Amino acid sequence: MYELVERIGGGGMGVVFRARDRQLGRDVAIKVLRATSVDGDLRRLFEREARATAQLLHPNIVTLHHVGDHEGTPYLVLELLAGETLATRLARRGQLAVDESLAVVEGVLAAITFAHQRGVLHRDLKPGNVFLTSDDRIKVLDFGIALSLDTEIGPVTRSAGTPGYMAPEQRDGGEQDARTDVWAVARLLVECLCGRHASDRDALAHLEHLPRSLRVALDRALDPVPAKRPASAEELRALLRVARPAPRIYTRPIMTYALAALLVLASTTAIIALVTRPARSVPVTPAELEKVAFVADQGTIMIQVDADGTAHGVYTRSDGILDGRFENGTFVGRWCEQPTRRPPLNAGTLTLHFLHGETRLLVEGSWIVGDNRDLPWRAGVFGAQGAAEPELVARLAHRESCP
Repeated sequence: MYELVERIGGGGMGVVFRARDRQLGRDVAIKVLRATSVDGDLRRLFEREARATAQLLHPNIVTLHHVGDHEGTPYLVLELLAGETLATRLARRGQLAVDESLAVVEGVLAAITFAHQRGVLHRDLKPGNVFLTSDDRIKVLDFGIALSLDTEIGPVTRSAGTPGYMAPEQRDGGEQDARTDVWAVARLLVECLCGRHASDRDALAHLEHLPRSLRVALDRALDPVPAKRPASAEELRALLRVARPAPRIYTRPIMTYALAALLVLASTTAIIALVTRPARSVPVTPAELEKVAFVADQGTIMIQVDADGTAHGVYTRSDGILDGRFENGTFVGRWCEQPTRRPPLNAGTLTLHFLHGETRLLVEGSWIVGDNRDLPWRAGVFGAQGAAEPELVARLAHRESCP
């Protein structure tokens, strides 16, 4: 019924492929459970995602078409989205303008408000789980660790989430409600405005240029004490709408408008020339990669190169590892991920090209899923230089290898 075409992504539980629905003649996204031998815990989480997504039919939430099982491995059939994740956009462009950031978060809050009204907490809101479609729609993805507000949960499930994006009570395994997602959305907005992930201590330190009403709204939403935050996603949505900077109204003479238009045209031409200028052709050296991280669509990547050209790397998604060789700015080798680190779903080959951008280093390339090069399961990689996370630095120093 479904023909897999190429791998287009993946998360902690599943691998996502673009596929063809032969019966209906349409392209879809299929999410397959990662584990080769599906254990009970993973299956329960996967089924939870299916139940949560199925009941949330909303323009800002990815649509679930079908749930199936193939030889004991469950899969979800989802709508296929064209565009990019928020993580990819931030890696490509850096910080977003205030209006664009607020528009993104408005879509996320619309989705989360709808989910909360139906008793579902998302609990894993991060740039990789927010999709920006090519026609400017916002879609929230991956309800894999969602919880029902009216269900009693155990301590392990309660503390599940992505490190760096969990509210304080979630990190501590405490009681959670709508204000847990409120905190995560506020962190998402800060990351859009800063262009990078900020720690709890300096999340607002670089946003002094924002209107005071917006900073106050963010400060409230990021309070470590849940009771001091906005009580719901809808309340935060209202606060941000009020805090949105008002558009400027000019009453200049017509000649001033004409002059301004000419200046804008000249500036735009210069900007286009700057943006489209090709990256420097001088290869990135191993020394330039030391202690440098690249924020990409499959997670933050770090790589180190030995004197003989042997290269080792790590990335944040699913404890990913890279092994290979580096020469003339290019890494060629293998990748592997948890839970099995073995093909066909959790390992494969990879090529990364490191480039000089105008202001920072860039990485682009492609990887093949599995050990059969004839299969068209491949995906692109794009990222830009960002902050190195301490946990990733420690993993890189450990030098664990793919089996």
